[in-house]
Amino acid sequence: MLLKFIRFFRGYVDFYASGKFPERFMNITAKYGINLWNAVPVDNGISASMYVCDYRKIRFAAQKARVKTNVVRRHGMPFIINRYKSRVGLAAGAVVGIILLLILSNFIWSIRILGANHISDTYLYSVLAENGVSVGAYKNNIDVESIERTISIKVKQIGWMSINITGNIIDVEIKEKTDKPHIDSSTKPCNIKAKCDGVITKVKASSGSIKVLKGSGVTKGDLLVSGITETKLDTIQYVRANAEVFADVFDKRKYSVPKKSEYYSLKEDKTDRKRLKFLWLELPCSLSFENYEDSVGCTESQNLFVNDVVLPVGINTLTTQKIAKEKCNISKSEVEKIICNDYMLYEVFNKQNSTTIKRDVVIKESNDSFDCTVDYVFNENIAESVDFDVTE
Repeated sequence: MLLKFIRFFRGYVDFYASGKFPERFMNITAKYGINLWNAVPVDNGISASMYVCDYRKIRFAAQKARVKTNVVRRHGMPFIINRYKSRVGLAAGAVVGIILLLILSNFIWSIRILGANHISDTYLYSVLAENGVSVGAYKNNIDVESIERTISIKVKQIGWMSINITGNIIDVEIKEKTDKPHIDSSTKPCNIKAKCDGVITKVKASSGSIKVLKGSGVTKGDLLVSGITETKLDTIQYVRANAEVFADVFDKRKYSVPKKSEYYSLKEDKTDRKRLKFLWLELPCSLSFENYEDSVGCTESQNLFVNDVVLPVGINTLTTQKIAKEKCNISKSEVEKIICNDYMLYEVFNKQNSTTIKRDVVIKESNDSFDCTVDYVFNENIAESVDFDVTE
């Protein structure tokens, strides 16, 4: 393989030598140290290959051997250069392209994040950029071990991470921490008391003495399950009570919605501004000078992909859309929808561990607003552990 490369870069020719003494021709070339290969006898002569620089020296050998030589085929870099020597721009472009490729190979072209299921990729990209890992960053300036330590300390959800640089691509592998289940390891005696008012519906106790019955009404702080129990020998034993006590709990929420309100609405007028990006460079490729007094904007990024690898070439489009302030009068039917959204959010985010038993919605109209009251009945666990000292 190496010999083929040498012959290609030096250049060689396939030629045909015909005459009375082709064998003598081969002897003379060997005598003067002229390299010749692939010699094959043919009718009235031989065919062989020779470096182009040696072929220019065999005229005297051909004359002594009384043979004539004819070039059949030319190979190698010297002939390719000679063919395109009049096209200077092509050669210059190739040289510039090679130099540019060598320079760009020192920068990061793409970043891939693997293993992040609950952590936002956008957040991780921003944290990486703060530590010098971004598209267009110089590879030799990236201290992988230091960055891994810094990010692992800053982002508490990361249990392990590895930054691997392969060519112009960075792969960031992440393993997220798993939350340990809460285990009550305390051995101190405790009672189970009510953390709010309610009506008992179910009691499930694994230890302790139950002090309430189904249907009993309790107030905040009442004893539900005692940590003081009696043994079969009529002695007192102090234990750590453990129980789930479910009760119907009453709750009330109040909302007020003004009859007249102001809000911003999107209009049809919008402007797109495109910018061509390459690594860290961005160049405008569209002209637009229209501005709005009040507007909102969003950016869309489109990149080239090759084999699922994001290349650092693409177009960023900034879309600016006009907004205007509007005034409106809200009807009672619209208020019902607004209130519905509010109490649904309250149930999902504040009472996710409770079951909604009853919901009564009352809307009253006043001069300037609609006043709403929502009366709830939730079924939830009201048990709360309260430690006590046996010396009390």
